Amino acid sequence: MILVYDHNNVLHLTNERGLRWNYDRADKPQFSFDYDFLFYIPQQNVLEIELNEEKISLSDENISEIEEYIKLCDPPTSISLAKQFIEEIRIDVTNRVDHVRKKIHEVTNFKSRADIMIAGREGSNDPRRQIARRYMEWVDFAHGISERLQEELRKTLDEDLREVEHYLDQMPACPPLEHFVDGQYIDERFNTETLDVEGGQDDLGEDKRAV
Repeated sequence: MILVYDHNNVLHLTNERGLRWNYDRADKPQFSFDYDFLFYIPQQNVLEIELNEEKISLSDENISEIEEYIKLCDPPTSISLAKQFIEEIRIDVTNRVDHVRKKIHEVTNFKSRADIMIAGREGSNDPRRQIARRYMEWVDFAHGISERLQEELRKTLDEDLREVEHYLDQMPACPPLEHFVDGQYIDERFNTETLDVEGGQDDLGEDKRAV
């Protein structure tokens, strides 16, 4: 759980299920102790208040009071844990795709996704075309897994959800650079039969290692 009343008068709350929401220009929550700003973030071991520009550690009694307050707070009806998980999966797949793109930039000098798409297009003679195609295949694969997880979340009630890590762990790991150079990657879900996966390029008479 998290409760932060920050210097911009924004109240940040995270309940025991991990659902997060904010209130802008909020009034300070009323507790038995006085404070100007409050920072209860156990995950970061930040447990303190600011009063008259002095930082003071929270006592066990303070913490119990704060946690009880969080438990009694009802989140806005417009948010849900499922929506929050969906957003986290979207961010996760974007980060994975960008991470892989930066890795192949090291050996290809592709400066953007547009460069990759141009090099990997059908009929391309770019010497890097195999790397570009493998990248596009993996991106398509990663987004496909992401969309299936999001669809599962849309159909699941908040009370039936598992921890967000359960869903994020189902996302495919980023392949090593060798996959894009040499075509070696193992994931039982990655079984498409396109140009550069599972020998599909052999049908075009191309060398698997041609880049």
